[in-house]
Amino acid sequence: MTNHPLHWVPLGGVSAERLADARRQLHWAAQAVSAVGKRLLRHQPDYSEQSFRWNEEARALAQGTVEGAQPFLPALRFSSTALILLDASGRARRELPLDGRTLEEAFRWLEEESAGLLGRPVDPPLDRSADIEAHPVGSGAPFSASDAEAFAEMEAWFGNAHQLLTAVCKENPDASTVRCWPHHFDIATLISLDPGASSSETARSIGAGLSPGDTGRPAPYLYVTPWPYPSKENLPDLEGGGIWNTEGWVGALLEAATLLDGSGDPGYRAERFVASAVAGCRTLLA
Repeated sequence: MTNHPLHWVPLGGVSAERLADARRQLHWAAQAVSAVGKRLLRHQPDYSEQSFRWNEEARALAQGTVEGAQPFLPALRFSSTALILLDASGRARRELPLDGRTLEEAFRWLEEESAGLLGRPVDPPLDRSADIEAHPVGSGAPFSASDAEAFAEMEAWFGNAHQLLTAVCKENPDASTVRCWPHHFDIATLISLDPGASSSETARSIGAGLSPGDTGRPAPYLYVTPWPYPSKENLPDLEGGGIWNTEGWVGALLEAATLLDGSGDPGYRAERFVASAVAGCRTLLA
């Protein structure tokens, strides 16, 4: 990877508790948006029709293009939190601010506005099932986007991670497109070491990504994971403050508290961490 630091949007201005609440609300909102891709985009073997890519023009997570009378990309904007239906240039054709709205209202709006752009009803309706971390919005409470700083910081985490992971892809030709997956809400790429292998269970790979937080670690963290998991012994050194996680899964980990401890430029430290972790995983899987 480049030796020039990434130009990250500053992070660390919001408490972990506030950031986690914004993240959980966005995670639920993402279930509604991903349901559009599940219903209206062509099914892919890896279910990527339900995933998102970072749209820098809109500063939002956007799905693929839904073809119709007026093609659109379903998307979720973090700052000034809203559901948006984008045109090909990243401009909003339709927009629904989420503050004060319920998840059911979000689903209904997506169905109605999608139908208007398609020129036909969305039938059957969008799938409303979801099995993700609990939050009151998942049980009918309205979204609350009043903590604008927290949602803006979550946007910064995703935008910064997209920049970092795009650089990883440039350095690793066998890396997949950077995507955000709605179930875990992480944004990641997968480096295939055995691209011609017939089974994903035995094919060697390295996943690199950002988790915005989860039930085990509520704050954001960067990760690099080798597959199959190697022995927990003799793991190589990591740069940037990274450590090896060996409980439940084996992989390199850089937590937000370490990344933002003030001991260096976060973008540069993130680059060095990921580069050293990918190199270490290649050695472990050789």
